[in-house]
Amino acid sequence: MQGGVGKNSGKRSPGTGEAPSHGAGTLFVGDGYIDLDGWIGENAAHSHLAFQLSIGLDGPIELIGDETRLVADAILIAPNTRHWIGPVGRRVRSIYVEPQLPWARIFAGRLGGRRMISGAAELIALTDRPDAADDSRATRLRALIENAPTEQGPGDWARAWNLSPSRFRALCVELLGAPPIRLRQWARLKTAARALMDGAGPAEAAAAAGYADQAHFTRQLRRWFGVSPARGLASLRIRAAR
Repeated sequence: MQGGVGKNSGKRSPGTGEAPSHGAGTLFVGDGYIDLDGWIGENAAHSHLAFQLSIGLDGPIELIGDETRLVADAILIAPNTRHWIGPVGRRVRSIYVEPQLPWARIFAGRLGGRRMISGAAELIALTDRPDAADDSRATRLRALIENAPTEQGPGDWARAWNLSPSRFRALCVELLGAPPIRLRQWARLKTAARALMDGAGPAEAAAAAGYADQAHFTRQLRRWFGVSPARGLASLRIRAAR
């Protein structure tokens, strides 16, 4: 699920030659984070709600945002930052960390308000997850959204917290970095990944995660990670925390 690169190319990653479509690696879905070890393939520009720390394992990686281009051994990216990553064929480890985790606060402090920064040893050291406890309100809020029945929505969740819809939305942005609908989309992607781990096909995984159909799942995965399920997930060995 590495994003593609190349602002000038529009929809393709930089780099030339044959490369495995992103996959042939390992995807671990943890409690509030995703840890991926794989190869960068051709994909489109994208953004998502997590902090992203990407480390080139066999050479530097390249990242292009709307206004920034970086080439480095490691790059840290703020949530909701539109970007591409390359070159095609580079092996990379990417850690996606949700905003409610103490890990994310460390990332935010390192970014210091910037959209992305590059480095090497000082960023690679951030891959060690801290043992500090998560924000209890954020944890409960995320659990409410992730465990909600498919037919429920933001209005139901707001009532469960005795808040108006507008105040509930503001609380989600404050604690989790995104409005409730985007948080549910992120949760569905994680549910689909777990279903794929258990042997489901893309259509079955889409249904298990509450998508209307496989096409909806495909569009969402492309929006968040710049790949389709066939290109981005088919070759991954998927594991998940239970």
